[in-house]
Amino acid sequence: MADKQAVTHRPLTPAERAQIERYLEARRARPQARMLPSAGMAINRVMRPLAKKGGQKRSSSALALADIWPEIMGPRWSKISSPVRFRASNGERTLVISAPGPAAAMILAASGQILQRLNTHLGADHVQRLQIVQATPKLSTEPPEKPQRGLTPSEEHALHEGLTQVRNERLKDVLGRLGREVMRNQP
Repeated sequence: MADKQAVTHRPLTPAERAQIERYLEARRARPQARMLPSAGMAINRVMRPLAKKGGQKRSSSALALADIWPEIMGPRWSKISSPVRFRASNGERTLVISAPGPAAAMILAASGQILQRLNTHLGADHVQRLQIVQATPKLSTEPPEKPQRGLTPSEEHALHEGLTQVRNERLKDVLGRLGREVMRNQP
């Protein structure tokens, strides 16, 4: 065995330290490669900005038509009809519309005008045919909302007087709003 010599360490000079750092920097390993994103993630990253650019005007989803449905059908027919889905067959795109029995016949009679309005909003020859599916009439389950009445000056004064003892401003504000709602809903 060879004799072991004692190695003494001395502090490095700034020039030696810089030389060692350059050497290590030149031979440093590359960072580990990341896994590729899934195809769905990559497609989503490309399609989302394109969908935002196109907006609702070029959307091919029947649900996207819900926002512009009153413009297409008019206020009378949009209340009782709704777009269901698009269907493509033999190169023709058909919009399926749900409407109650008597209205279905009327909508079918006006299908030429409706197709023209649809294609104006969605693009030329986007929809070639309409199919009307009879459905039960839409009945509103919510009672009509009665208009809220304002407070009379005497009621407003009584509410203000009742809150004079409250020192916290936030609490006073919340209690004032609550009091106004309670007084409005009284017959």
